[in-house]
Amino acid sequence: MQEAVSVDSDREVDELARTDDLASIDRGRQRCECDHGDDEGYQPCGRKAKWRVTVDCVCGEGHPRRVEILCSRCMRTLRQIQGREAITVRRL
Repeated sequence: MQEAVSVDSDREVDELARTDDLASIDRGRQRCECDHGDDEGYQPCGRKAKWRVTVDCVCGEGHPRRVEILCSRCMRTLRQIQGREAITVRRL
């Protein structure tokens, strides 16, 4: 028999806030997550994102796939600076 477990409302709000910060969840208008910060910390671009960019490293060392949500300007910059990586671009 299963028992109902009550969830603390503060914990519930905290979980919703963390879920809201995830870029991978499709929910209306998204912002570019490209890092424009300095050594002090992460500073997202903030422009309207138009592209879901997947970067697969092909060096053979087993690097994980990266998925980024980017605006057109940051996507072009990424394409210019990437060397041997395979880049797949899809419109949001």
